[in-house]
Amino acid sequence: MHNLFTKEQNKKISIFIDLALEFNKTHNIFSRADNQEVFYKDILDCQPIIQYLKKEKTTLDLGSGGGFPGILLSIIKPKNKIYLIESSAKKCYFLRTAVDKLSLSNTTIINEKITTNNTLGTFDIITARAFSNIKNIIDLTQNNTNNKSKYVLLKGKEKTIKQELKDINKNTHIYEIIKQELGPEERHVVLIREK
Repeated sequence: MHNLFTKEQNKKISIFIDLALEFNKTHNIFSRADNQEVFYKDILDCQPIIQYLKKEKTTLDLGSGGGFPGILLSIIKPKNKIYLIESSAKKCYFLRTAVDKLSLSNTTIINEKITTNNTLGTFDIITARAFSNIKNIIDLTQNNTNNKSKYVLLKGKEKTIKQELKDINKNTHIYEIIKQELGPEERHVVLIREK
């Protein structure tokens, strides 16, 4: 697999990819041809956000879908509490299957659509990949942050990110855009926190 991860982590990642591809045959959760494509387009794409998860912190992954980045974070950070929120029942079924097969006792699957008046509680880190625009993410999670919370968002083109950031309140939030060099696509991690 990859030297970014330990032998044990690689083993779990490999099982997770197999599960995802198997489930995908009947439920179409993503369009990927094989294990290698999932590894490069999904695992390595999500890998950069791992460094922003400090030990024993709580993380909420919005619109977890096929488990990227949520399940990967659960594998790599077993001491962190990871919450995956996903509105699709079939995707939650898959996520629960993966959590069960990989014995991820640090992971909770929440099958609901996130709304501004949710009662999920507060989290240290909020992550999302291909979920929504930045302002919408901040608006939807206003109940889920405190002044120490951080957003760690996986995004694409810098031009699009800058457009999205125009809509957020610069008096209350500060941000940083970090370019990723892993793949052929233009990818960035956007870090946002309250001032």
